[in-house]
Amino acid sequence: MAAPMRSTDFRSIVEPILNECFDGVYDQRADEWSRVFREEDGIPRNYHEEPVLYGFGAAPQLPDGTPVTYQQGGVLFLKRYLYKVYGLAFALTKVLVEDGDHIRIGQVYARHLAQSLVETKELLAANVLNVGFNSAYPGGDGVSLISTAHPIVNGTFSNQLATAANLSQTSLEQMLIQIRQAVDNNGKKIRLVPRQLIVAPGNIFQAEVLLKSVLRTGNANNDINPVKSIGLLDEGAAVLSRLTSSTAFFVQTDAPEGFKLLMRRRLEKTMEGDFETDTMRYKATERYDLGFTDPRCAYGTPGV
Repeated sequence: MAAPMRSTDFRSIVEPILNECFDGVYDQRADEWSRVFREEDGIPRNYHEEPVLYGFGAAPQLPDGTPVTYQQGGVLFLKRYLYKVYGLAFALTKVLVEDGDHIRIGQVYARHLAQSLVETKELLAANVLNVGFNSAYPGGDGVSLISTAHPIVNGTFSNQLATAANLSQTSLEQMLIQIRQAVDNNGKKIRLVPRQLIVAPGNIFQAEVLLKSVLRTGNANNDINPVKSIGLLDEGAAVLSRLTSSTAFFVQTDAPEGFKLLMRRRLEKTMEGDFETDTMRYKATERYDLGFTDPRCAYGTPGV
């Protein structure tokens, strides 16, 4: 067992005088991951598997007296979510608990423990996008989240901006045009609606200008801003503080099986004492997995 925190570690606190101390707990931002990922309950097994199906193409004309044409559907790929356990613990000696009771040592570090578990979830969610252009981290279809060659039945489709560009009026409009041209797994045109921008903190002000300006930005022309006038991206911008790229940006769509957090076991907090040492041990764990099923949930570019 790891060494517990002892009374001598907090001498300035447990001395029999009234000391003021800063507990080191900060207010954190509201959950950022929940702006992008939809939480669902997991199933009671080691993993969750989602088959992605493909259907039929366009119906052909049937001349009079000719038999109907048959087509076959099938499974394009399988997306597997493997549940993982995340947890952390700390221990306090009985003497520390007794002598430091006036500042409730256990409660303070329980709050630190909660912050650590929240940070884990935020990092894991942001990392889905941080590695979104890296082929070493494929989705269920065998390529990265953002790729120019997502396989479908009769070819490929791209959810990556053709020419890498930083966030601007032009690059955003090109990405929205690309979303408008989205196809299903048989190559048929589909209605994919852009929901929101996903940006790093360095792009928050540029995103606000692009989404809220009545006129086009970055020029003196008196043209309307079509992103605002058409009502696209009506959910605004989701700012993920843990995104590592200052130039990459993404547009999240309404693809129904997109980013998700599958919760297998919700947060459990336990406490127990050690008989031999009277040490009190505190533990918090939860079990889940994050990822995406349909890569059409996001279109993006790494920027330049």
